[in-house]
Amino acid sequence: MQSSRTSSSEFKRQAPSDVSTTLCLVARSFHWALMKPLWLLIFSVGVASSQAQNPGVETPATADALARAEVLGLYFTPPADVAAAVIDVINQSQSEVLVQAYGFTHNGIAQALLKAQERGVRIQVLLDQKSESTNRYVVELFTTNNIRMRFDGSHAIAHNKVMIVDDNIVITGSFNFTNSAQTRNAENLLVLRSADLAQNYKANWLEHWKHSRD
Repeated sequence: MQSSRTSSSEFKRQAPSDVSTTLCLVARSFHWALMKPLWLLIFSVGVASSQAQNPGVETPATADALARAEVLGLYFTPPADVAAAVIDVINQSQSEVLVQAYGFTHNGIAQALLKAQERGVRIQVLLDQKSESTNRYVVELFTTNNIRMRFDGSHAIAHNKVMIVDDNIVITGSFNFTNSAQTRNAENLLVLRSADLAQNYKANWLEHWKHSRD
């Protein structure tokens, strides 16, 4: 019967290989222990650089801010009066309202922004470049009343519908600030309170403001 035991000569032939494997594993572990801090540093610098160049990239901090945001309102048209909800937030603003819109024809929302400016709130409006023709009434109204506007033509469509209020509240959703969105379309709107979330939205808003024209 053939024995399953390994002979001493076979063991001696295998031993150097086993020792070499063990030494390689030890060397690799030692090398990783030395190099790990350097790789982590390189990774951190790379992530920071990427975030600086692409401020819209979601980070753990952004996700955390979203998770901790307080939902002040959730609306759907029909049947909700979403425009009234937007106007109510604008009426309560105290220092700043930053607007980002594709369509903007709703007179009530426009008038609320004018009244906010009259009581000292800083209003800045960022519209899609085509707004000069498609949103002519509101554009002329804001121009006449010295509300600062810029037009974003760096994209096929500047399709954001956002308001950032007092660095603390974010309005966002599918709802364009238009009569059609209120009376004819199926739309949604969220009103969120979070200083961290507002900071993220404002950073993105400022990036678009930089490449837009007066």
